[in-house]
Amino acid sequence: MRRIVPLFLILAACGKEQPQGPTAEQAAQLNEAENMLDAAANEEGPADRSTGPSNNSD
Repeated sequence: MRRIVPLFLILAACGKEQPQGPTAEQAAQLNEAENMLDAAANEEGPADRSTGPSNNSD
């Protein structure tokens, strides 16, 4: 009996406490922000490779 009580207390403390999902307004804001980030990523040109290592052998 003494082993059951601590086990019960541990199991009771491990309840699923999940955060609530975003509201409709928050979901819309997140979608808008994601769309803005995607658009910005598409506007950037190719990466600047002028300062990278070269494969030229002098």
